[in-house]
Amino acid sequence: MDSFKTDHFENIFAQITYVANRECTSNWEFTGPSIYDKHNIILVYEGEAILTCNKDEFKVSKGSLIYYRPGDYRKGHTFKNNLMKCYTIDFLYTLPYLNGDTWNLHNIELPFSTIDKIDDKFLLSHLLDLFSKFTKTWLFEKHNRVIQGRAIFSEILSLLLRKKFENNFNYDNIRKVEKVISYMTDNFTDKLTLEDLSAIINISPSYLENIFKNVTGKSPISYLIDIRLRKSKDLLNDGYSVSEVSSLAGFNDIFYFSKYFKKHVGVSPSQYKSLNI
Repeated sequence: MDSFKTDHFENIFAQITYVANRECTSNWEFTGPSIYDKHNIILVYEGEAILTCNKDEFKVSKGSLIYYRPGDYRKGHTFKNNLMKCYTIDFLYTLPYLNGDTWNLHNIELPFSTIDKIDDKFLLSHLLDLFSKFTKTWLFEKHNRVIQGRAIFSEILSLLLRKKFENNFNYDNIRKVEKVISYMTDNFTDKLTLEDLSAIINISPSYLENIFKNVTGKSPISYLIDIRLRKSKDLLNDGYSVSEVSSLAGFNDIFYFSKYFKKHVGVSPSQYKSLNI
């Protein structure tokens, strides 16, 4: 998938048509209809079943993710001694994008396989939490149900797309990095070292450096400085002096701040401030 398509999946707009936490009975069968006009995602969290998509038959169990496209022939049954339990969501979607002042729609197929296995236990745990939260929100929430539910469903799709296309996708590492980023965002004015950041999640500095670069493309300290740089722009726009911004944004050394700012923004802090008055 090229970056254009990946970017536009971020704008996905889903219309949910059916949601269930299905606990199959012994006589449950999945018989169709043979021509179905919705997209359908199923995440199995207990038990087993045999499902068919068109001419392909496969056995599913905990962690199995099944995706049916509109028009797929669907059939299935569970086992009396190991009844399947799963979340299932039927939906339609479109991909809006702004072209000048006009909204247009892309027609891009979701790139999911018919059957996938979520082997990452941390990812599976988080997905199950999201599916559960989504189901409860959609079925029982009275206020802002559609907005909240659509947001949760978008997060589910985002995770599945990242798993599909990111090399060496590891949700546990992503979770660790997100925790460090959250800490940096809240404490960017402190004199934080790589050792300080790695201690937050109880791993070695070298391991943090490695997983952080894999997830974000940057080192932890570079990411921290970028947070400070974004904050400094806000402060300059708010009318603070260059020396005040250097301190308030966590740089402390005005000469280093001015040098780094000009290198990455293209103008000095004072020039940036004058351009945005």
